[in-house]
Amino acid sequence: MTTYFCMRHGVTDWNRESRIQGTEDISLSEEGREMVRKWAGTLADGGLECILTSSLGRAKETAAIINEKLGLPIHEDTRLGEQDWGEWTGLTKEDLKQIRKQVKQQEYKGFDFCPPKGESRNDVLMRTCDALIDFSEEHPDKSVLVVTHNGVLKCLAYALTGLEFMPNDPDPLEAYRLHRIECLENELAPGQFNMEL
Repeated sequence: MTTYFCMRHGVTDWNRESRIQGTEDISLSEEGREMVRKWAGTLADGGLECILTSSLGRAKETAAIINEKLGLPIHEDTRLGEQDWGEWTGLTKEDLKQIRKQVKQQEYKGFDFCPPKGESRNDVLMRTCDALIDFSEEHPDKSVLVVTHNGVLKCLAYALTGLEFMPNDPDPLEAYRLHRIECLENELAPGQFNMEL
């Protein structure tokens, strides 16, 4: 069984501005780098054996800072990148309020939510599951730190807890926590969500 400890990258300036990053390659802010340095201390005694990261800069930077302390092999997979938000990339929460009707129509599609010229949550879920299952086949029985994105983690958590990703569903995740997911015989299963970092 491969055990994944999944986390979101550190904070960026766009996070603080409530701006949709999607596939834009945004760097960590200084605040983000500082929070990641603290996480590295917590993760140092966790028995981790390697790191798997999204290819986007904010995730790779998070992995690199953590690895200054852990000194583990790092692997990258583009399939762990954030959801492509298409025409809504770069918009803020305030901007989304201006197109509330469009946004609401998408939200009620659950996993079929797809911004214009973007990617659906279902597509994100499929590629993420493929990435984790493939990595598990290549690295069986490993304890792996996964550095990815909020949208990716939400797709996994909603699916693994049987939720439809509808607006009234309870959000299974808390911000900036560690989430354990297990992979056995090409199947992903929830371990424990929202562990302290």
